Amino acid sequence: MASSEEQTDTIPLGGKGFCVAFDPLDGSSIISTDFAVGSIFGIWAGDAFEGQTGKDQVAAVYVVYGPRTVLVVGRPTGDGKEEIVQEYTLHGEEWILERDRLVVGSRKVFAPGNLRASVENHRYGKLVEEFISEQYTLRYTGGMVPDVHHILSKGGGVFMYASSPSCPAKLRLLFESAPLARIVEMAGGASSDGRGSILDIKITGTDAKTPVFLGSKSEAAKCEKALAS
Repeated sequence: MASSEEQTDTIPLGGKGFCVAFDPLDGSSIISTDFAVGSIFGIWAGDAFEGQTGKDQVAAVYVVYGPRTVLVVGRPTGDGKEEIVQEYTLHGEEWILERDRLVVGSRKVFAPGNLRASVENHRYGKLVEEFISEQYTLRYTGGMVPDVHHILSKGGGVFMYASSPSCPAKLRLLFESAPLARIVEMAGGASSDGRGSILDIKITGTDAKTPVFLGSKSEAAKCEKALAS
């Protein structure tokens, strides 16, 4: 079974045992500027998404289309005893393993999305100001996949996407937030919707949206604390 952000109906594809949710083109609004864009895939066991959580994903994948074409896979090891995140690069028609294990540590880098929300969401505005005052480096392209990949590639940082009444969250739990949160947490990072892990949110449909904070554990915790205070 498969469902995409562009075609949210769940469609049988002839296989058995798994269902896949995917966003085929993350960053469509910036593609004309020739920025990097991406694709996102979340894989669940069974034949339905509803009732499951992001934590139930058996694997998650994203692809970055930029100067290089990069594939990042979060999955259990062969013996199932641990989870790893690996990076592959496309060379001709062959995927070559570039890094056997990506790990999210702590770095002073932030990517603040949906900044318009800070006009009404004062906690978000103060959080952004706090990162600036602490001399965090800004790394934001307007594409979720390349911004999250920067965090994984460089070993830390935080991606933020808050909401407000007039600027609500646009990132869908099933197609974007949960798969990328799964990869980040597999790599040793953390995720939050401002209250708790994104992976704990139960999927109730294809259209559910959520605020997103992904990256280093310390920075994700700082975001959660700031938005709850």
